[in-house]
Amino acid sequence: MSLDKLTNTIIESAEKKAQEIKDKYNQEIQKLKDITNEQIRQLTLENNDKIEQEQNLIKTQIISNAELSAQQAILKTKWAIIDEVFKKAKDKFIASDTYTNSLKDIISKNADNNSLIIVSKRDVDKLQKILPDIRLQISDNLSNGLIIKKGRVELNYSLDRIISSLKSELVIELSKLLFEQNK
Repeated sequence: MSLDKLTNTIIESAEKKAQEIKDKYNQEIQKLKDITNEQIRQLTLENNDKIEQEQNLIKTQIISNAELSAQQAILKTKWAIIDEVFKKAKDKFIASDTYTNSLKDIISKNADNNSLIIVSKRDVDKLQKILPDIRLQISDNLSNGLIIKKGRVELNYSLDRIISSLKSELVIELSKLLFEQNK
């Protein structure tokens, strides 16, 4: 029996030692799980921060793009209004006696007997009535105004060219009148 007792003692001691090793192993596993879970939590927090930063950046970009698009649409509309104002002013000027008198003054001041006056179809009748003795040539390429040709030199007094040259100066003043708000 003493061999059985000794065997039982050895088995009990081995089982106790095995349980201690198993408990220590389980503690180590739990420590590794805790460390891993903490690392996962930290990475999740970092990723959430990065995701939030990216979301904020995207929101800011979307808002900036929307504001830019709105400003571009407003600017496009303003330019359309300015172009319409110039068109209406041009049409009103063409319909006035001032336009015909301006053409007459331009011819008087810049043409001589050898000059050829190139005019649009629209203006030929007006000019023949007020200046019947001048040489006129009709141009399909000219919408309004005239061109005085002296030999090889051409003086361009087309209304589109005149308005174009004045437009850059007048746009600033016109936009102030049309669009500036009272401060």
